[in-house]
Amino acid sequence: MKPYQDARVEGEKLAKQYAELEKADQVDFYNGLEGYYSVLGHNKKQEAIAVLIEKNDHKIYVYQLDKGISQDKAATISREKGASDIDKITFGRYQDKPIWEVKSGNWEVKSGNQYYLVDFETGAVIQ
Repeated sequence: MKPYQDARVEGEKLAKQYAELEKADQVDFYNGLEGYYSVLGHNKKQEAIAVLIEKNDHKIYVYQLDKGISQDKAATISREKGASDIDKITFGRYQDKPIWEVKSGNWEVKSGNQYYLVDFETGAVIQ
């Protein structure tokens, strides 16, 4: 668990330093085509934001969460497409677009997992 904890601390630190993050509510790591620190929280104006920090070059993307679909809406859309037990929802980037990655299935059996990529801006299921 140590590398995961280190990544969480690093992601939050970078988001606070470069994206004016005031408070982190959720810190994860998104592994898609690129790896990103994924930080959800609030900025100094108390606006809900998502901060994505590319792991390799630390390029930073900041999104206002009220400008796209919510985590709950992404879960609902994924259920409509066949997701069963939703294990985790992570904010990420896929093909230069912000997305919610919805992980569904039995987390104990890797082959039992399904991933739904839901476009943050449109709500369309990308994959």
